[in-house]
Amino acid sequence: MIKDKDNNTENKLKGLKNSGFVIDLRSAFKETEKKEDSKVIENKKQKKDLKPQRASVWLSGLFAKRKDVQENSFNLNSWKNKINQSKNRSRFFSTNKRQKKENFKFSELFKKKKKNYWWERAVKEKRKILNTRFHFKTKRVKQLEENLIWYRSLFSFGLILLFLVVPLKALSYLQLFDIAKLEERVMAHSQAAVSRISEAAGLASELDFISANNKLSLAGEEFLQAEDDLRFINDSLLSLAALSSNPKIKMAAESKHIFEAGVIGTKLAQNLMTLSDELFNFNEDSNLLEVLAVVSKQGTIVYQDVLNLERVVAEIKTNNIPLEYRQQFIDLADKVTYLRQGLVDFISLLDKTNELLGQTQDKRYLLIFQNNSELRASGGFLGSYAIVDLKEGKIKNLEVPAGGSYDTEGGMTLKVKAPEPLWLVNPSWYFWDANWWPDWPTTAQNLMWFYEKSGGSTVDGVITFTPTVVENLLTITGPIDMSAEYGVIITSENFWETVQKIVEKDNLALTHPEVIEGFKESNEEISSTLPLYQDLENNIENKPKKIIGDLMARILEVLPSKVNKDTLLDIILLFENSVSSKNVMLYFTDESLQEEVLQKGLAGEIKAAPHDYLMVVNTNIAGQKTDRKMKEDILHYSQVDETGKIVNNLNIKRSHEGLKNEALTGVRNVNWLRIYVPLGSRLLSASGFSIPDAHYFEAPEADWYESELLAAERLAVIDARSGIKIYQENGKTVFAGWVMTDPGQAADIKISYDLPFNFFSKKPKTEIYNFWEKINNLINKDKTNYLNYSLLVQKQPGAHASVFQSTLKLPDNLEFLWSYPDNLIWKRGWSISQSLDRDKYFSLLLNNLYDKR
Repeated sequence: MIKDKDNNTENKLKGLKNSGFVIDLRSAFKETEKKEDSKVIENKKQKKDLKPQRASVWLSGLFAKRKDVQENSFNLNSWKNKINQSKNRSRFFSTNKRQKKENFKFSELFKKKKKNYWWERAVKEKRKILNTRFHFKTKRVKQLEENLIWYRSLFSFGLILLFLVVPLKALSYLQLFDIAKLEERVMAHSQAAVSRISEAAGLASELDFISANNKLSLAGEEFLQAEDDLRFINDSLLSLAALSSNPKIKMAAESKHIFEAGVIGTKLAQNLMTLSDELFNFNEDSNLLEVLAVVSKQGTIVYQDVLNLERVVAEIKTNNIPLEYRQQFIDLADKVTYLRQGLVDFISLLDKTNELLGQTQDKRYLLIFQNNSELRASGGFLGSYAIVDLKEGKIKNLEVPAGGSYDTEGGMTLKVKAPEPLWLVNPSWYFWDANWWPDWPTTAQNLMWFYEKSGGSTVDGVITFTPTVVENLLTITGPIDMSAEYGVIITSENFWETVQKIVEKDNLALTHPEVIEGFKESNEEISSTLPLYQDLENNIENKPKKIIGDLMARILEVLPSKVNKDTLLDIILLFENSVSSKNVMLYFTDESLQEEVLQKGLAGEIKAAPHDYLMVVNTNIAGQKTDRKMKEDILHYSQVDETGKIVNNLNIKRSHEGLKNEALTGVRNVNWLRIYVPLGSRLLSASGFSIPDAHYFEAPEADWYESELLAAERLAVIDARSGIKIYQENGKTVFAGWVMTDPGQAADIKISYDLPFNFFSKKPKTEIYNFWEKINNLINKDKTNYLNYSLLVQKQPGAHASVFQSTLKLPDNLEFLWSYPDNLIWKRGWSISQSLDRDKYFSLLLNNLYDKR
């Protein structure tokens, strides 16, 4: 039934079309679109909605008569009327429905059918045809776009192949035809440059900086020529060379960086030569501050060169360097980094030196002469001192009291209780005994306090040195002729004995008059170009320390004339050795200067330690100058059991090599021995100590002033078995007691104690420990049970080098990984034997194979 109805509809449409009543829908639609587009352009500003009009025109095109189509116009008004009539009719039917609603029956619902007009189906069919064409076109467009994307990908891949293959081919051709010649030229320039650098190094070692600079200039030109030979090679080729399996070609990938580093390196060396030349041209006519300013400026230029070299070296990919040369480039990068940091420190030190020398403000310093033949905690007995005023780098005043430190006694009106061991000689504390602690900042502050309380002025710092420094200076200045004043010529070999006999002349005249024969007395001022003042008008007959001031003035006069290219390096090394051995120590009230001193290792402070620590301090009280004849061996033995408990056994052997009744040294060495160990260490046993008879000690009055710096010692606990004192000071536990050694005899001190931490547990948090924790975290990312252990041994200031031996025994569950120093002998721990000529540090990094905790 439905099929017949569809056929009838199609027949009617064919009839209408054949009769010319129905036009081609597409042409009609296009024509209407053209007209409507023109109307849209005209009415665009009014923003009218033309969609209803388009719909009306489209319908009119469907049912218009042939003559209307030929005229390409439609009677829109007539069709609008028809549409309105249709709407009115709809209203009429809806009204009728409302009227009939009351008579509505449910059965009527199934009787009424919606009326279908024959033209509606024709419209739907035509719309379906148009939609089909549209979707077909869309599908074609999508297919074309997909094909285009594929072609683009193929084209891009082809370009990549082109960029890869062509340069590699070019590189292969370069290798076949030109690489041999290129290598020959580049190697020739490189070898010539290295030869020039070697010649420059030889000239620099002879301090011929001008010739060395010329050789470096030639080396730089050779490196530049090598760079020019490589410039015709494109950078992309060099980048691709890194992909080659040929080691030479891989190294060629870094060639430009290498030769650039060579150019910068030679420039750096030239500027270093210029800096050294400025420094080594210092002479007696030079202004010290001006020289330092020039050196500082040149140092800044060198620093920029180092930064450039560090940048270029960082760009060199060591993986492209052949194995036989790779480590050299890695070492080069490390050395450049060290050089940069060294220059930063050097420039900073120069700036601080200007402040120290009074560039912007006058400075006054207290100079302390400590005699290490009679050891005290900070270096030696304080027999002489000086006050020096500096202005713009020059000495404006040099005051050296001829009576030495004893001249301060008259100005000291305050009675101060001395440290208890000093009661053996004097219960009252004076300036000459104020250097009581091995920590120089603490001692320096105490010296300043006593000097001011004794009538002295405020000072900006305290600088100390020992006779060892003067002996070394005399090797540079040469003999100092003091025949007119004292009848002697002083050299580095006879300095100590000569000066000591003159200083102790009055005492020796009673005990050993033969040793002072031939020495003259001098009570008059020495002729000097320096502004020297010795206070000779007061107490003319008692000036035992006058020779110290006289000799100091002569050395300061002669030294500038001896500073040249041949001696300046020796002076620098002398100063370095004096500082590291703590024969020279500095303290400044200016915080920035003091911080610089601490960083450069010039402060002589007691240092923090992450693990084990040891410092043996000898204080000679009433033992004359016997420490010059004392020999000391320190044996340190640490045992770690499987639970991690650490027990230290310390054996100190002190041998007196003096001859009995020998002048100044042939008497008993009376020593207050202090042993500094990690804070919290517990004494297990002690032996070898001997206490002087009690009747030799004189106690102070009860109402005398007590220094707060001695509070820790006053709280000391006395071990009943050994009689030694135990207290805490400067973050350390101190074991202290008397040791007496006669000439030709030896004292054997033994002490056993356990450390306050477990080997396998966390150590006390200190700055150094935190540093090692960071190192451990960097190399131990997988959190393996690594352990680090160390021992810091500090040398007593001013003391002659002891022989130090240390043995560390560890349990079997530990594996050795790393040590400092590198040559540390590993025997399930370590075994060390060294001269304690400076502070020593030993460290191990271990792997705990199984946890015993």
